[in-house]
Amino acid sequence: MPVPLLDASAWCEFRGIPACDGANNTIHFATIRDASGQLRSCFVKLLKPNTPALLCEAVGWVLTASVGVPVPGFGAVVLVPVEQLRKNMALPNWTNGLNMCAAWCCEIVAGKSVKQVHKWAFWLSRKGCLRSQDVRFMAAFDVWTDNRDRNFGNLIRSSNGIYVAKDHETLLHDILWLSMGVSYTSRSLLDEAQQHLSSEELKAFHSAMAVSADTHQRALSSVQASLSTFINVLSPDAAPELAQGIMGYLTYRANPGWLAQKLGVIA
Repeated sequence: MPVPLLDASAWCEFRGIPACDGANNTIHFATIRDASGQLRSCFVKLLKPNTPALLCEAVGWVLTASVGVPVPGFGAVVLVPVEQLRKNMALPNWTNGLNMCAAWCCEIVAGKSVKQVHKWAFWLSRKGCLRSQDVRFMAAFDVWTDNRDRNFGNLIRSSNGIYVAKDHETLLHDILWLSMGVSYTSRSLLDEAQQHLSSEELKAFHSAMAVSADTHQRALSSVQASLSTFINVLSPDAAPELAQGIMGYLTYRANPGWLAQKLGVIA
C-alpha cells in the first residue's frame, strides 16, 4: 500500500479539534483532497521537523495493513499551511516561522477510542478489547516494530465493533528515536494484558501473538520495495543507509520464532 504525498492544496478546510487530542496539540480535523480529487474527513497532526515521527507514522500505516491489522482506509503525508491553521487554533512554539509543515493524516473512523467507550465501565471495555483477536495481532505487530505507545486512547473501537489501530509515532523506537537521544516509556497492549488478564487468559494472549507473528516475514516482503522507495523520498539525506537499517531491523525481528522466543511460548 503506497503512501500518498500531498501538497498544501490538499488541505482544504479546518473542521475542528478533537475532545481528547492526546499529547500532540496540533491535532485537528480537516477536509483533505486525495490524489484522485476525492474529499475525505481526516484526523491530522503536524509532526516536528528533524524527527522520525512522520516516517514512523507512514511506515506503521503501511505495515499494519500488510499484516491484516485494521487501519483507517486512507492515510497520507500532507503539507499543512501553518498560518492558515493558526487562524483556527493555537499552535505550539515549534511551529513559529514555518510556512508549511508536514503532517500525517488518516481518514476518521466512525467509533470511539477504547478509553472513551463506556467511561463508567472502562474496566469492562478494556477486558473485551484484550480478548479480541485483532488486538492480539496488534500487540504482536507493536512488539515486532518496537512501537512504544499503543495505549487505549489511540485504539479505536469502530461502530461495527472492530478495533482499529492509529498512531505509530513511536515506531522503531530503539533504532530511530534512541539514536537521537529521545526515549519513550512503554505503554503497550502486551503491558496491559500482563496487568489485567488472568494467567490462563494471558497464555492465550501470548499464543495468539506468537501465531500472528508468522505473517510478519511475508507481509514485510510484500511491501519492502514500496517502503524503501518511500523512506528514500522522505529522508533523502539519510538514504539509502536508513532504508537498509530499517529493513534489516524489521527482517531480523520477523524471523520465524523470534516473537515466540521473546514471549517464552511455543507457537
